[in-house]
Amino acid sequence: MQAHGDPDREKKVLMPRSAPPAEIPPQRTPARSAEERAARAERARDAREFATLEAQLGALDRDIHDVRRTARHAAAATGLGLFSRDKHVAPRPRGERVCLRDGAQIVIRQVEPEDAAQLKVGFEHLSAVSRYRRFLAPVGDLSSRQLSYLTHVDHVSHEAIAALDTVTGDGVGIARYVRDPDDARQAEVAIVVADAWQGRGVGTALMERLAARARAAGVERITARMIVGNDAARALIAHAADILSERREAGTVSLTGRLRGY
Repeated sequence: MQAHGDPDREKKVLMPRSAPPAEIPPQRTPARSAEERAARAERARDAREFATLEAQLGALDRDIHDVRRTARHAAAATGLGLFSRDKHVAPRPRGERVCLRDGAQIVIRQVEPEDAAQLKVGFEHLSAVSRYRRFLAPVGDLSSRQLSYLTHVDHVSHEAIAALDTVTGDGVGIARYVRDPDDARQAEVAIVVADAWQGRGVGTALMERLAARARAAGVERITARMIVGNDAARALIAHAADILSERREAGTVSLTGRLRGY
């Protein structure tokens, strides 16, 4: 993630979509024919896609390492009696209560500036793979400026809604759209769900409510960029919109869809 440069860049796109394509050494020998140029271009595309997928595998390796390390530390701490059995009872979060298909309940509400600290904690608990799939780059942490951008939203041109665990009050997912500055009828969307809550319907619930808010704001088309093979992300977009086009590049695919209801 780029934490410096053009200070307005993050306000022009869905921050932090600042990751450049994977670095591939340029071809120094000029192509001798159109066929050779096309072949070299295809090899370069394949190399960029491989680099992107390799980076995702690297994130998975880090997750495996972290799980093993955490398990060892937890076992040692339990043996020493360091874990307390007392559980803190969090206040019940406010918002729209939603029952998931497995019976668990969440609350969905708009993101507010006061959520910055909780967003930071939630981000730190995301697996490396989930971070990479959300930001399409290896991301270590979020700066205070980025946290401010993600939580200070006007709920019209930039909307963000959060899903919270009704028991603990912890954030379990966020969905947002950012309107295209050059086309008010189009917006880019992104959704991230905590690893323990993935596959349970949180993303679908968030997508449905985000799409409704986008339509109310006059957005007709949405775009999303994702890792090639991320079928869950594709399904979320297709759940709310009819896919109009897709473009594949460097291990990612960009989808454009028309929100249903127009």
